[in-house]
Amino acid sequence: MVLLPLTTLGLVAAALAALSPQSSPLSSPLVLTLGQSHAANAALVATPPDQAAAAAASQRALSQAPYDSSSRLRLAYLDSLDGELSAEGLGHLALSYELLPLDQYVSTWRVGFALEYWGDLTPELRKQVETEATTFLKTSRRREMVATLEAVTSPAGVVPAVFWRERLKRSPPK
Repeated sequence: MVLLPLTTLGLVAAALAALSPQSSPLSSPLVLTLGQSHAANAALVATPPDQAAAAAASQRALSQAPYDSSSRLRLAYLDSLDGELSAEGLGHLALSYELLPLDQYVSTWRVGFALEYWGDLTPELRKQVETEATTFLKTSRRREMVATLEAVTSPAGVVPAVFWRERLKRSPPK
């Protein structure tokens, strides 16, 4: 379980192109998936980034662990690199919510990513994003989620982000 936060960190760092690659010699499915995540992250931070290798490593990780949110979200991120989120990328994002509606390891990244593509989300997926964001605003991860909401740049995504932060101010967590 200690490895899962590292996987999430890898996803965020890869999105920011700032993670140094690592690998693991262990052979459990979790570690194999983590190894694939490291391979994907290494491909993303290479100069130039190797998006095909990152996608292939993410697909290998999903074949080993279909609930691996980091790999699924990395595929959505890779899909978005042209500035748009295709139906396939949107499908990866939606499936990440269907499989793990509240995922403490990727919640802040996933909510921020979803808000950047808010206009492309279905009403059902928007509700899932809102549930995750508002749930984590009521936990010890509140500061992280507030920072995520404050960093949204998409005009469509800023509206719900501001609304959720204001709602929190009116009824702070107990």
